[in-house]
Amino acid sequence: MRQMIPFGSGRNSIFDEMDDVFRGFSNAIRPMTRRYIPVDMFEENDEVVLSVDAPGFEPSQIEIKTFSDRVNIRSKMEETSDIGDEGRTWYFRRNNRSIDLSVTLPTEVDPDGARASFKNGVITIRMPKSRAVQGKVLELKGE
Repeated sequence: MRQMIPFGSGRNSIFDEMDDVFRGFSNAIRPMTRRYIPVDMFEENDEVVLSVDAPGFEPSQIEIKTFSDRVNIRSKMEETSDIGDEGRTWYFRRNNRSIDLSVTLPTEVDPDGARASFKNGVITIRMPKSRAVQGKVLELKGE
């Protein structure tokens, strides 16, 4: 005859058992989740500045589209093996890396006046605010 072991035997409570179930689940899906891309956005004078980390990419691999309310950045880099037939390779692991980012801007910008630069693996996009957002100073004349 089999002996029945009470649920949670040797543990503090059913909550400990449930923690183990969910911990196992999160560890299983962690490799499938995408790594976040560091992004900084700030306002400087009459411009919105967006800074995106893209280490390992070349400027020719990156496509940037600016709109009045958002910026789209896309790139894909396939890393290939340069290992020849000579010698032994004990371990080789490379991922296909990509950027697929859409950033909503806090204010309307002029996409035609936007400019982008790439230095040390960081993309910097400077977009002037739209004239409608900046407003216009009126001169007050007396009558």
